[in-house]
Amino acid sequence: MTTKPNFEEVNEESFDRWGAEAILVKDKWFDFDVMRKIRIPKKYRISQIDDELRNNRTIIESRLLIAAKKIGVQTPFIFEINMNKATIVMEFIEGNLVKDILNAEGAKKSKIELVKEIGRLVGKLHSNDIIHGDLTTSNIVKSKDNLIFIDFGLGKFSKAVEDKAVDILLIKKCFISTHTQICKELFFSFQEGYYQSMKNAKSVLKRTIKVEARGRHLRENQVIKDYLLS
Repeated sequence: MTTKPNFEEVNEESFDRWGAEAILVKDKWFDFDVMRKIRIPKKYRISQIDDELRNNRTIIESRLLIAAKKIGVQTPFIFEINMNKATIVMEFIEGNLVKDILNAEGAKKSKIELVKEIGRLVGKLHSNDIIHGDLTTSNIVKSKDNLIFIDFGLGKFSKAVEDKAVDILLIKKCFISTHTQICKELFFSFQEGYYQSMKNAKSVLKRTIKVEARGRHLRENQVIKDYLLS
């Protein structure tokens, strides 16, 4: 008979990834392969405040994962939420990071089409006021024929155009820094997909121009060439 796994102890040798606020550990939950995301305590914060912050982030991320799945954007299935340990036990996704796919040898056309679909899915998220918060090609996995969005740890629910614009700027910066040779084609393709599912895409992209120009201390007409506003 299968017993419920004990997640009270954490073995540092099994850490798959360190993040700014959490560690990821691959594990077993009953007979399922899972990824355990543990928000680790911060000793520099007052204990009560730290507990509240970690619990709130755990709740918000769980809600974002569920909300995204409900609108047809695939995310890992959640098996368990442990509020005492600020831990989410979620499905382990077998597949390839989009980052690796775009950097591997392969036809440019297929990569551009892949990113167009990512843009369409991000448009669905934004249409439902779901902000990813860390929108990079390292946080999207291609599993068989499916694109699965992971790590909503910095995400939130927001109607603000500015928050959606920041998401768009994050993916643009990712294309430039990580997929330099075809970054322009990727960003244009992403925007084409975004227009397909986001009703006020033009407003968001106009705000993205403002956010980028402000952050880089440039005039808006110096960055507008990178955006589809027709």
